[in-house]
Amino acid sequence: MRKKILNHTCILVVVSVLLTFLAAGLVMYGKYNEDLKESVRDSLKYVQDGVEKMGNSYLDDALGKATSARITLLDPKGNVLFDSLENSAELENHSNRPEFIQAEKNGYAESLRYSETLSKQNFYCAVKLADGDILRVGRTTDSVFYTMLSSSVLLGGLLILIFAVTFILVRKQTKDLIEPINTLNLEEPLKDVAYEELRPLLGRVDQQNKQIAKQMEELKEAEAVRREFSANVSHELKTPLMSISGYAELMMNGMVPDEKVPEFSGRIYHEASRLSALVADIIQLSRLDEKNSDLPFEPVDLYELAEDIVLHLDSAASKKNINVSLEGNAVTVQGVRHVIYEMLYNIADNAIRYTNQNGTVNIFTGTVNGHAFYRVEDNGIGIPENEQKRIFERFYRVDKSHSRATGGTGLGLSIVKHGAILHNAEIKLESEPGKGTKEFKFRSPLQKGHLHQR
Repeated sequence: MRKKILNHTCILVVVSVLLTFLAAGLVMYGKYNEDLKESVRDSLKYVQDGVEKMGNSYLDDALGKATSARITLLDPKGNVLFDSLENSAELENHSNRPEFIQAEKNGYAESLRYSETLSKQNFYCAVKLADGDILRVGRTTDSVFYTMLSSSVLLGGLLILIFAVTFILVRKQTKDLIEPINTLNLEEPLKDVAYEELRPLLGRVDQQNKQIAKQMEELKEAEAVRREFSANVSHELKTPLMSISGYAELMMNGMVPDEKVPEFSGRIYHEASRLSALVADIIQLSRLDEKNSDLPFEPVDLYELAEDIVLHLDSAASKKNINVSLEGNAVTVQGVRHVIYEMLYNIADNAIRYTNQNGTVNIFTGTVNGHAFYRVEDNGIGIPENEQKRIFERFYRVDKSHSRATGGTGLGLSIVKHGAILHNAEIKLESEPGKGTKEFKFRSPLQKGHLHQR
């Protein structure tokens, strides 16, 4: 393998050297041309200064020889007044020359073109003088080109020969080199490795195969979740909409007695509120799915949020005569305030919803082992062990009939889960049917940027 690579390298070096010489020649040609153009520009300035100071008498044949350039003076109509190489009287009108046209228009012009007079390629610089005449200076570039061309004939022949030999050798060696690679089983790349030098690459291919397989499985799962979510959303949205539509239709058709109108209006309001809450939760969940890094992280006091949550849930707890208590002290974490609030609110709200009459819900905040925690305990209906892993799924309900009675959108704990993912936080659940949920807590490190799992 190494010998083959060495042979290839030697051939490539030879070719590279030849190409380098060719490139160097082209660069030198370009540099010479630039120097030539700059020389023409300097000559133009030199002659222009002389003409403007001394007049047209400054121009003579000796001047052209001194500057190694062709000097031409044209009147505003393009007639040749002076030419250092040709008899001006015999020269045709130059009004159609591109450098004359541009200089007449813009005051200055440059042109690289073939000269019919000299039968050579020339570079011209032209400037419009104060009296309206056009002064032009030019030099041929053919000499440089032909010099390079004559030397490149031999070089070109040599290159063709080398390319032919290189092609034959590379073709044969490439065939021998590639054949074992072409027979590789990319599904099992580490099986029967032809070249040990390829083992690191094949190892990465094998890892990528495993990653792709894992990603495909995740995509299938995500697609299944998406389909289930879409079906659930459709169902959950349809139910309140049908109720609202039914009640409204009855009222519209005058089929509701006057004394029942407030009741039916209340039902419509209830279903509309349920629908609004569902849409709000869906929007919130969608935002959390996006994992938007632009969300503002800031210091958040869990105890302060817990106080506000207890206040807002007091009405719901009072209806069931549930005693809600809060213990702990101020503890600050870094996070998105409104997301953390909704997480903590949903945990406490869920506890109240699934706690029977005259029950208790206890909320705790504090720190343990350098981590802030928010814990909710209740003596509610509890959650079976086989259901505990699924309660964070969208629209999943342990007791569907009881869940309907308690209200809710079925997305609260899913929002808790995705909020924890956003903050890289830990959620721990301990529950037993009939005995309630002993521990349902949100835990994160103290004042260390983004929250993360312990």
